[in-house]
Amino acid sequence: MLRKIVIAAMAVMLLAGCEKEDEKDNNIVHMKMPVPTNMIEPGADHTPPPPFVPPPDIVIQTDAPNALFSLKHDLTVEMARDAVTARFAAARDACLKDKALHCVLTSASLTTGDAVRGELQVALPHEQVAAFEKRLMKPLKQDGDRGPDITSRSTTVENETARVADVERQLKQAIVYRDKLEDLAKRPNLTVEEVLKIHEALSEAQTAVENALAAERAAEGDVRLEKMDITLEERPVVTDTGAFDGFWTNAGDIFMASLAAMLLRIVNALPWLPLALVLTWLAARFVKRLRLRRGG
Repeated sequence: MLRKIVIAAMAVMLLAGCEKEDEKDNNIVHMKMPVPTNMIEPGADHTPPPPFVPPPDIVIQTDAPNALFSLKHDLTVEMARDAVTARFAAARDACLKDKALHCVLTSASLTTGDAVRGELQVALPHEQVAAFEKRLMKPLKQDGDRGPDITSRSTTVENETARVADVERQLKQAIVYRDKLEDLAKRPNLTVEEVLKIHEALSEAQTAVENALAAERAAEGDVRLEKMDITLEERPVVTDTGAFDGFWTNAGDIFMASLAAMLLRIVNALPWLPLALVLTWLAARFVKRLRLRRGG
């Protein structure tokens, strides 16, 4: 009889914890099986890639008619694994060897291994950007039945008017200061100490002129040439696993979520344990006394 009372008390305790748990629906984790969006059905008809469409020309609207801007294009292209290396080499050689593009290759890197990835950084005149992109997207035999896909494209525009004006001002100031030092060095009756100081200052002034010239060339290059950062990636391989697609991936998460929910119910029931023990002890004494009275 005592065992039945203890079991009943424990059941009451767990039910109390479950009621508290039901009040907090947000503690229950609901898992959903992922639905692949790029599933390719086996045996589907692979149509040839559409003809190349050049990117729309960017029109910059500004109230300043003499404003200067620099443009930077970011392009990500997906393709077959075997086509990454071939397209990387073709784009690099086009930039280096095709004089009509007036292309400047600033960086090129190719990563092979589990995932093949190519990165190119080039600078082109505005009128050659679309031509280079067309060369980049030209179909290759390594593409197979499906050609390359542009997965992302972005363009950043920066106003370089203030920068160019500041560089030109610094260059003019450096040239004027250097010329004044050269005129001063031609004066007669200079002491040896004065000659040494003038030549030292003249050397520093010449360095400032050269730095300003380099900054001017860099600013003019940023305005005259548009930068392109190109990323070549292999297309993910999608396999059809049928009804069990994603099951083994999420089975562990679902099990841990259920285990956590069960442990949470037990933790919520712990505050009721002392009360359940007291009630069990009182019930046992009551039953014992009732038996004694009946027996007497």
